[in-house]
Amino acid sequence: MSYPSIEIPPKYECTLCLKRYKRREHLFRHISSHTSQRPYQCKSCDGAFQRADVLKRHLRTCDGGTSRANTRRRACDRCVRQKKACSSHQPCHSCAKRGALCCYSTDAGPSSQQNQNSFTNDTLKAQGLNPQFTDPPPSASNTMMPWGFTMENLQNLGTSPIDTFFDPAYVQNNSPIWPEFLALASESPAVVEMPASSDSPRKSLHFLDKFTSHTGLVSSFDCGTHEQREQIAASLDQQSLSQRKQRASSLATFGMDIPSPLTWDNISDTSSASNLPLDWLDDPLSLKTHEILLLIEEVVTIKPRNSSVTLDWSSALKNACVRFFSPSNIRIFLGFYWAIWHPNVNFVHRPTFDMLAAKPTLLAAMALMGACVSPDMPDNEDARVWFNCVEEMVFIDDDFNSDLTYQSSDKMAMQRRKLQAVQAAYIVCLYQNWEGTDASKSRIRRYRFATMVSTARDIGITAARHLNYSEQGRHEFEWKEYAAREELIRLFTWIFLLDSAFVIFNNLPPRMVIKEMRMHMATPEACFQATTADQCHHQLQLFLPSRSLYWTISFRGSFESLCKDDLSANIRHLLATLGPLDLFTLTSAIHSQIFQFRSAVGSFQLRAPIQNALRNWRDIWHLFSTTSPQGIMPHMTIEDPHIQPEELWRRMGFFRYAPEYWLLAHLMADRLAVLGTSKPENELEPLDEGPLDPILNRYDQTSMRQINDLIMGFQTFQI
Repeated sequence: MSYPSIEIPPKYECTLCLKRYKRREHLFRHISSHTSQRPYQCKSCDGAFQRADVLKRHLRTCDGGTSRANTRRRACDRCVRQKKACSSHQPCHSCAKRGALCCYSTDAGPSSQQNQNSFTNDTLKAQGLNPQFTDPPPSASNTMMPWGFTMENLQNLGTSPIDTFFDPAYVQNNSPIWPEFLALASESPAVVEMPASSDSPRKSLHFLDKFTSHTGLVSSFDCGTHEQREQIAASLDQQSLSQRKQRASSLATFGMDIPSPLTWDNISDTSSASNLPLDWLDDPLSLKTHEILLLIEEVVTIKPRNSSVTLDWSSALKNACVRFFSPSNIRIFLGFYWAIWHPNVNFVHRPTFDMLAAKPTLLAAMALMGACVSPDMPDNEDARVWFNCVEEMVFIDDDFNSDLTYQSSDKMAMQRRKLQAVQAAYIVCLYQNWEGTDASKSRIRRYRFATMVSTARDIGITAARHLNYSEQGRHEFEWKEYAAREELIRLFTWIFLLDSAFVIFNNLPPRMVIKEMRMHMATPEACFQATTADQCHHQLQLFLPSRSLYWTISFRGSFESLCKDDLSANIRHLLATLGPLDLFTLTSAIHSQIFQFRSAVGSFQLRAPIQNALRNWRDIWHLFSTTSPQGIMPHMTIEDPHIQPEELWRRMGFFRYAPEYWLLAHLMADRLAVLGTSKPENELEPLDEGPLDPILNRYDQTSMRQINDLIMGFQTFQI
């Protein structure tokens, strides 16, 4: 049986000459023909071109005063060996990022040698740095290991507060979960250096420097390169076309006409489901589009006092809403959510997630988040139109504002609507805080997030607990019940982490208290990512047997144990087994305690527990990194060359940079210790003089510039 062919008409129109194209990138390429800009220049002659492909054709015939034998090939030697894309610069982006020597084997004569010798100076001058105060690039014989630690350091583990907790050989050769802290002095000035010696380690706050100096989800978090996101977009477009062909085949089987695709003009009235476009009649997601439309119409037409919604309802706005939240767009945006964003904040259980059963508020929030990380700029711009509308409809939702409380013995799977309402609120807080205006960021930080914390307390933080599944047989194990409980645990964990982020980056006093976190910690990723009930039950039996301390210890208990001088081997092994998310949560809790130490009067008794927590966390992370069984725990990163697009949702997100958070806490604790001993005990400060805080003097700051200045200042701080 042959499927009827479907011709998708062009839908992207040039506003100047009215030409139409099927793809956005074709339209963008065409628009450049209306301008006089020629950004692509030939380095061999004076030629300049509007398009990159035209420049490529020119280079094939351009001598530019030199013979073709002296031209270099496209990729450098290192990128050729690793079979990676190369920017063809000197040095290329990949080599510059890793501090590796970048050379092209077809370069000949002194010019090639000159390029190699000027590697460091050119890079530093481009970044406005002085080459005199930086180290030369590492050679193949003395390449610096992550954080500069040696095996001699590892043998002395535990002898001093600054001992290493990495195994460099393991990190370099076996583990894909580590960020590459290789020779970052030439890439970022935010580097902490030890006093000069033959074995002095170098530590880096490169990720946190970038995180606090940029804005936007893609720029701040671990969302992959633009090329990787383009590959995901192409894959999703192909899936969408395949689904459309299947629907067309289904309609043809029943003798129905093949519907025309959704366009701006054929959406005339969406006041009822019967008036939706014809090609939606067989799409079950069309009802979700209709629900979202009605909710947005409500918040636009009935604005509460001091509403952040400024839109006025009209037929054009209705058409725009239906188009943005169309079934095909929801599928594509959720595809971006899972592949690009989900690894960074992983509290939705993908294997059991059902778009048709999900709350429309959660679906709309996830779609907006997916559009924010889309590689297509029009998606990013269209999403901003609906930021405040979705925020309003999420926070006035009845399920979110109900005061129902649950017990750990109740069936959590039956209460998923309440859980999804809080998940939607959390996603709104994320996209507004990183993509919204300054007013939106302040509103989220001061009001919306506080409301969400109160809702979490209404649900009951003690309700976020698991049953002991290891004592259950396979016939007793309820996969959806486990998924619902794990979602609740991870949701409360990420609420605590966002609270800690406001403490660290905005200097805002914490809303949550560690003592109230009497809940289970998140289970290992292998359990949460299992795609079948059998696989999930097996992973739980493997990682968390019935004798495991996990079933009897809470997050509060784990952190209190971390602060003790003598941490038992059983707890060390348990925390190392749970994986990077829980360890990231523990190091964020250390930052919360440091804030209390900074802001309290006469709180020097907190210094010893903080130092104990820093030392114990370091040892546990080292244990985790050297004992994680490869192939069992799916600790993949976006840099993993073997990861496939359909497996991107399994990778680790930005919390793999937990060692940088630990290092920042360690440096802040040391700075506080120095400042605390430099002031005489009996000295009194005059009225209205002296800083509010020994490190960060301004509270509740929308900008992260204050903490970024502190990170930059640590480059000269001696540990």
